[in-house]
Amino acid sequence: MRLRRTLLGVSALLLVAVAGAKAVSREEAVDTAARAADRLPGVAARVASPSATSPSPAPTTPPDGQDGSTTTVPPAPAVPQNGTGRIVVVPVPGPQSPARGREVTYTVEVEQGLGVNSSVVARTVRSTLLDARGWQKEDGIRFVNISPEQAAAGRHVDIRVTLASPGLTDRLCAPLRTLSQVSCWNEGRSVLNLKRWQLGDDSYGQDVARYRTYQINHEVGHGLGHQHRTCPGQGKRAPIMVQQTLSLGGCVAWPYPTGA
Repeated sequence: MRLRRTLLGVSALLLVAVAGAKAVSREEAVDTAARAADRLPGVAARVASPSATSPSPAPTTPPDGQDGSTTTVPPAPAVPQNGTGRIVVVPVPGPQSPARGREVTYTVEVEQGLGVNSSVVARTVRSTLLDARGWQKEDGIRFVNISPEQAAAGRHVDIRVTLASPGLTDRLCAPLRTLSQVSCWNEGRSVLNLKRWQLGDDSYGQDVARYRTYQINHEVGHGLGHQHRTCPGQGKRAPIMVQQTLSLGGCVAWPYPTGA
């Protein structure tokens, strides 16, 4: 719960920062922390979504199983505060989406020096965007990847899905205040904070892979024009545009735009 307490503390600062400002679709400051504090209820996308820098739960050894064995939770990966600052468009393997609808072009971009496998990042983004439970079905659109060569040639890109260090996230999301903790949508970029990408958040617990699906869908959702939402009822699945990193509001974590 340390992350949530940190984010809630930040939320007060974000609310002050955005007072009187026009609500915009910027997410995941703590995800919308003022264009970087996404998880702050009531701050319509002028905050970014938490890419938590707070430490993950310490390794623990659960009670012995019936077979007498024990399970140890591995330590959280190290998250550098800064990479090189150089963003590179990376190839996305696999064919284009067979879906029909309005075309939405995207690139997958990774800051250098993060210590991540860019191919894994690209595959994760692609599988999330093309998932049957994703925005293609919800919005009746078709995601079209723009290759590094096409991007270099000046091909138009609607959404740049960019994995960045906490330090670069703060700069890309400004004037939203992500405080190195959350992600955001800003100026054509779905900025995914490396801290959240590597550590996840309280709502998803140790299921970091599932959190990444939420992180991508939430920030891309802003790029498609969707604003933040609130939990529709106790125990229900949280709509993807709920700032789930900050609070589920009584809902159950759900990382997809649709429920099927």
